Amino acid sequence: MPRKPRLVGGVKGHNQNENSVPRSPACGRELHIVEKMRKLLPAMLFTIKGLRNSLSDLSVREVQIHLIPPGAERILDVGCGRGDMGKALKERGFREIAGIEVNEEAAQKGKRYYNRFIVGDVEKLDLPFEKEYFSCIIYGDVLEHLVDPVKVLKKHHQLLKKDGRIICSIPNIRYYRVLKKLVFKGKWEYTDDGIMDRTHLRFFTLASIRQMFDESGFVIRDLVKRPSGVGWLRGLNILLGNRLIEFLVRQYIFVAMKKEEN
Repeated sequence: MPRKPRLVGGVKGHNQNENSVPRSPACGRELHIVEKMRKLLPAMLFTIKGLRNSLSDLSVREVQIHLIPPGAERILDVGCGRGDMGKALKERGFREIAGIEVNEEAAQKGKRYYNRFIVGDVEKLDLPFEKEYFSCIIYGDVLEHLVDPVKVLKKHHQLLKKDGRIICSIPNIRYYRVLKKLVFKGKWEYTDDGIMDRTHLRFFTLASIRQMFDESGFVIRDLVKRPSGVGWLRGLNILLGNRLIEFLVRQYIFVAMKKEEN
């Protein structure tokens, strides 16, 4: 008599090896999820790539300028270097801009873009400005270079108007490439620039940034998170509801304001 076809998992199938193990319903669901992810991922990565490209068209400086309130009358640029920010602000019509720079060579090249310019160490300077003089203070990748950034922020607190803005950018030490080298290779290597810049004295995560500004009398109002990383990791972040974002951000750009007085 001819053999009847064997049932595999309750379904008629072809002859199989006697050692074959039937797939469970749970296994079938997992395969369905994997297949669904495989189909969705290319479209998601295309979307992510488009988003990243649109953001990468803006430099950090341009994002910072975008965050400055339109009616800002007086702006203080701390650590202004050769004056790139001052030049950009002048071109956009901001009237009064003050700059501070510790490097004398850079200061000589940058001071022409500022109405008032001070050469010196911002941690040691007593600035010659009245209380609540500035509408906006910019710290573009500066606070991580200071011995005591909280002290500086507290000193500058009185120089900012009640409704003024601090515009700040700070590298994120929690970025996954830094952690990968530390955790899997045991390496903590300094570089000429970037997150591991050899001139950095402080390293920050988002939580420690919030704490620093809270201690200084400010609260963060707006926060720009620009993800950076390999495509599959950005896709995984979307699948996980953005839970990996703090590992994908190289640098935080944000707006802070004075805490409301009770």
